[in-house]
Amino acid sequence: MYHVYLLIVVFLIYTKQKKMKITDEVRISDNGFVFNSKTGDSFNVNPTGLELTKLIAQGQDFDTIKSIFLEKYDLDDLTFEKDFYEFCALIKYHQITTTEDPLDFK
Repeated sequence: MYHVYLLIVVFLIYTKQKKMKITDEVRISDNGFVFNSKTGDSFNVNPTGLELTKLIAQGQDFDTIKSIFLEKYDLDDLTFEKDFYEFCALIKYHQITTTEDPLDFK
């Protein structure tokens, strides 16, 4: 269990420090349809997920996205961070995003 917790903490620190980018193969519609032409996968995101995805696509960093969401929605820091990192892990897993780190080959 300790190893899982440590991996989560490392991922959180890494994601916060690196700017995420929507990959060139991904298209996002205004109604929340996300299509990855590289993998052929498609997804639907809810309005909040769409807003978050668009902010990432605009190149906004973690702190900017966090301040936008905390101002707009009634939630606390911990809830935002938990949901943000879960969402980021999910879209990275599905190859929707990448990071600016050239040594990150995943």
